[in-house]
Amino acid sequence: MIKLMDVFAARPAFTDSGSQPVYRFLGSPERLLVTGEQSGGEFALFETTGERGHTAPRHRHRRASETFVVLDGEILIEAGGERQVAAAGHAAVLPRDQVHTFLVVSPTARYLTLHTPAGFDAFVRDVSDAAQAGGTPPDRATLVALAAEHGIDIVGPGLTLDDYVQ
Repeated sequence: MIKLMDVFAARPAFTDSGSQPVYRFLGSPERLLVTGEQSGGEFALFETTGERGHTAPRHRHRRASETFVVLDGEILIEAGGERQVAAAGHAAVLPRDQVHTFLVVSPTARYLTLHTPAGFDAFVRDVSDAAQAGGTPPDRATLVALAAEHGIDIVGPGLTLDDYVQ
């Protein structure tokens, strides 16, 4: 029987750039600021820098919610059939089971993603491990299979710059 206190972090976690791994994920670097293990499974926190046009396939997380916090630049976020540009200082909370994607529309953007509960960090590690030489993302079939193993359904392509109407 699992006790509630066995699920949560038992002690504080402090990380710094020397202890935060950087993964190449779908073409952009993702710094894992806090792992699921460090948070007792409560969350995983990433910092990402993407260039204009960086996107992710439309997908849904069956096990977790995802929150974007934009630090610099602008990102077009599509969720629940709505599209909205999020700029520095904006946050977007995307509930589990809701299909979503995003697109970096400024020259670059820097943003945090918070995944609650944790688990997405293991997916990022697996995708990074499956990347081809030079950090090229794995082929679509491999990405879809890895996503399914982690409770993520890839349901379509991401946004393109043609989808961005200024």
